[in-house]
Amino acid sequence: MKSGAGVLTIWIAALALCLGAGTTAATGALTLDEYFAQALARSEVVATQGELIQQAEERYRQAKSTLRPTVDGVASYTWLDKGARDTVANPTRQPHARLTASQPLFRGFREFASMRQTQALVDAQGEDYRQARTQLFKDVAQNFYDVLALEQDRKNFDEQISLNLQREKELQDRVRIGRSRAGETLAVQTTISTLRAQVEQLQAQLAAAREAFAFLSGLPADTPLRDSETLPANLDTLEAYLARLELRPDVKAAQQRLTAAQENISVARGARQPSLDLNANRYLERKGSLENVDWDVQLALTIPLYAGGSLQSQVREAVSQSTQAELGASQVRRQAEQEIRSVYQSVVYDRSQLEALEKATEAARKNYEVQRHDYRLGLVTNLEVLQALTAFQENQRALDRARYTAKLDYLRLEAAAVRRPAVPEGPNP
Repeated sequence: MKSGAGVLTIWIAALALCLGAGTTAATGALTLDEYFAQALARSEVVATQGELIQQAEERYRQAKSTLRPTVDGVASYTWLDKGARDTVANPTRQPHARLTASQPLFRGFREFASMRQTQALVDAQGEDYRQARTQLFKDVAQNFYDVLALEQDRKNFDEQISLNLQREKELQDRVRIGRSRAGETLAVQTTISTLRAQVEQLQAQLAAAREAFAFLSGLPADTPLRDSETLPANLDTLEAYLARLELRPDVKAAQQRLTAAQENISVARGARQPSLDLNANRYLERKGSLENVDWDVQLALTIPLYAGGSLQSQVREAVSQSTQAELGASQVRRQAEQEIRSVYQSVVYDRSQLEALEKATEAARKNYEVQRHDYRLGLVTNLEVLQALTAFQENQRALDRARYTAKLDYLRLEAAAVRRPAVPEGPNP
């Protein structure tokens, strides 16, 4: 009984493995979102942006530290020349050790402006990270639909070759019984050869697209892809997409850099203000007339009077940089708006083109069927049948390409309006 139960267990385990393998094979094709997740984990560009965020955060901590006191340990040992007179007030051997603390009290508020500046730069780097994700999503979507479109093109060419092969066989049968000329068969054979040459050219394009897929995803180049994206029945208005303009990471990053440039003006102006510091020393060891003094406290006021014009120059430079950042933010915003408008129009035209191509393809299919039927009745020539078949297949290929183009343009519009990809919860995926 135990032996039988063991055999049964082995068979059940083997069956489960087979079913699991079948499920994996069935679901092994990557969707666009799965492809993007793979590319995101692999992308050096996005990872670099994550490191830049970390660096910006550390610069903010460094700016914040200027508000806090500093404590240093200082030690020295001084030997005087042998000709010096060794006295209690001025010994020739002078060991010295102390702890020094310094607390900034007033620096013209430039330290607070510096903190606000670095915080704005941290936020800008965060938006740069999200912009890098968005650009990667666009690249992935482009490659995703390039591969699918080329693979569908290959299927359509294979189908067209198959139909022409059927046509060739039918004509050969008709030539044997004297109902068709041999030249008609040669015309079909020429078409087949031309189509096969086009397939070889298509294969080269597909291989390049598959290599790009492998580069972006880190997966084998022949990994199957599955299109799960759907086009909406109704497209939102252009105003609804433009309303999300301020949410774009490139627009927000440019605005944050403008804020940082404006704060830099306050930093430069603060350098022209007086500074007040509180300094304290705790002496651990020293010799001379102050040997019995264990500590001292100093309140130091510094008023900048003249620095060769450098302070005024720094203020003017900061103002110019702020103006430059304002112009840059305006340009980024206008470019973002132009992108949304342009891609939106492409999506609108894609939908109209799809509708027209669906009607044209259906009409071409029916025409081919009619021409083929009439040829058997001797009403049309073989050339007319071949032309009808070519027109039908060309329309079919154009329709399939237009479907993928429409989906790609719609995804580009969604990305331009910050609807795809999903916004990450933190700076890292």
